Amino acid sequence: MRPIVPLALALAFLPGHARAASIQQPETAPTESAGYHFLVARHLEDAGRIDEAIAELQKALELEPRSAEIRAELATVYARQNRAVEAIDTAEAALKYDPDNREANRLLGSIYSALADQKRPIRAGDDPAQYGAKAIAALERARRPDLADLGLDFTLGRLYLREGQNEKAIEALQRVFTQQPEYSEGGVLLAAAQEAAGEPDAAIGTLEETIKHNPAFFRAYVPLIDLYERQQRWKDAAGAYALAAAVNPRANLTEGRAAALLNSGAPEEAQSLLQDALTKATKPEASLLYLMAESQRQLKQYAAAEATVTQLRTAFPDDVRGVLMEAQLQLAQGKRSEAVATFADLVKRFPNQPTLAYQYAQLLDEADRHDEAEQVLRDLLAKNPLDAVALNSLGYMFAERGERLDEAVQLLQRALKVEPGNPSYLDSLGWAYFKQGNLASADAPLTEAAAKMPENSVIQDHLGDLRFRQERFADAIVCWERALKGDGESIDRAVIERKLRDARSRVAKR
Repeated sequence: MRPIVPLALALAFLPGHARAASIQQPETAPTESAGYHFLVARHLEDAGRIDEAIAELQKALELEPRSAEIRAELATVYARQNRAVEAIDTAEAALKYDPDNREANRLLGSIYSALADQKRPIRAGDDPAQYGAKAIAALERARRPDLADLGLDFTLGRLYLREGQNEKAIEALQRVFTQQPEYSEGGVLLAAAQEAAGEPDAAIGTLEETIKHNPAFFRAYVPLIDLYERQQRWKDAAGAYALAAAVNPRANLTEGRAAALLNSGAPEEAQSLLQDALTKATKPEASLLYLMAESQRQLKQYAAAEATVTQLRTAFPDDVRGVLMEAQLQLAQGKRSEAVATFADLVKRFPNQPTLAYQYAQLLDEADRHDEAEQVLRDLLAKNPLDAVALNSLGYMFAERGERLDEAVQLLQRALKVEPGNPSYLDSLGWAYFKQGNLASADAPLTEAAAKMPENSVIQDHLGDLRFRQERFADAIVCWERALKGDGESIDRAVIERKLRDARSRVAKR
């Protein structure tokens, strides 16, 4: 049985005829010509008399057998009837007479595009994997630089993206988005192409503009939040979660929003959100309990946090997060040796959880057990040489200690090949260069990292140190002031205040 292919998408981009269904076929025909039969076919199709319309076009072909235009028209009629094979065959026949016939190319490209989505052959011997390339070739011939055709550009952009031709996808979809920014599907697709091309900032800008034109378009929030989180723009992510929740109250966004709030330094707001969710829940939820305990830990509500952890471990005894939070509470209360022992047990019990190993290595390093910390990270890299977090952790560990700096740079460059533009990795690389005394190389990664994470105190402190060494004292002051106003994590405020006083005195002497 011949497969029936829905061509609604393809036909949505085909030019419509001027319709006049009330016009009847003349009772007496003038001197017959191909053009006469062509027009009669259109009227018959409008009246729903499809077989007669096809017959009229075939008569027109008998009079002008080399006409690509008549074949393109006949192919369109077949396509409107979901007679895909006949439409393809007839369009391809038209192109034998005129390879540049726009309508035949446009129709053929649109049909192949629809078939590529289905991933199954329409004719015996066809390779569906080739449909995308065939669609692109036909639509590229159909496109006219001097003729705006957003439907064609959108289809081409989608095909380019699917075929991995990201730059071409961006070019085509940018034309759609520039002329119709309110067309949200175009914006989301353009952002996907920009992200695939390694341009996350451009993708974020496109999605933000898409939402600006259509705030109720929920699907734009999903990739935007993902990009914010990957760039560790936690406040932006939390804000986007809130907007998305308002657009679609049925979407379960509480966990992600609470995590973003906690990462952005807003534990009170996260706790209020989580308390409401836990009150409404009909049964315990491990993720919500873990995040609640984390909010309590950040607010130094240790007794409440321990009670939440007990609830989490009782309801979910096999969930690693209960033990993990127990270790984090031990750390928060200064019980470092107990925390190290708890993490060592966790790593043994859950060897396929690299996140535990990262934290264990950090604890060992902070406890001056450097060789053990290094071994934990090297074991991870032996299992997965592309583990960007392990690469960054090991490289930063060397940079912080001012040891094996050449290897540190190599490790961090590898991490950035896995995750280009990651601000944490950029900061680590810049810091390793700084420790080498290579200030020129340190400038670009530290500047980019600080711009991407303006509220990260450590990164701002690092950039301040670089600016001071470059004798850009006023700029160093700005960076250190940001460090003090930032998240405050992993910095010594007294040291930064001392550096600030030094920089201010130097500026005053100039």
